[in-house]
Amino acid sequence: MRLYPPAYFIDRVNLEEDEYDGVEIPKGSSLLFSMYEIHRDKKVWEDPMAFKPERFEDPKKYSSSYYPFGAGPRMCIGNNFAMYEMILAVAELISRYRISLKKDEIEITPLITLKPKNSYLNFSYR
Repeated sequence: MRLYPPAYFIDRVNLEEDEYDGVEIPKGSSLLFSMYEIHRDKKVWEDPMAFKPERFEDPKKYSSSYYPFGAGPRMCIGNNFAMYEMILAVAELISRYRISLKKDEIEITPLITLKPKNSYLNFSYR
């Protein structure tokens, strides 16, 4: 969810003129934010490409930098259902199978949501 967020970018329109890092942003500008990049930012995430679930033991530590379903009033309405469904599916799969990659690197296909490309897995019974 962090390295491959389904909503890998979000767009917004600013309601007021603003300035960021010396750049003037006129009122009504279309802004695009890449969750894919924010979730990999070395200034925010220690060892950003590593899988470390323990980094979320403190839920407030990354709350301002972790947006797998977007953010704000336009956050994905299905985010709670998707997380619940994912937990159930993963728990069921790993209780029955050992899962390993057939290929070291998984590529991505960025469509409306981020999708894996060539994600070939081995499943062996436990």
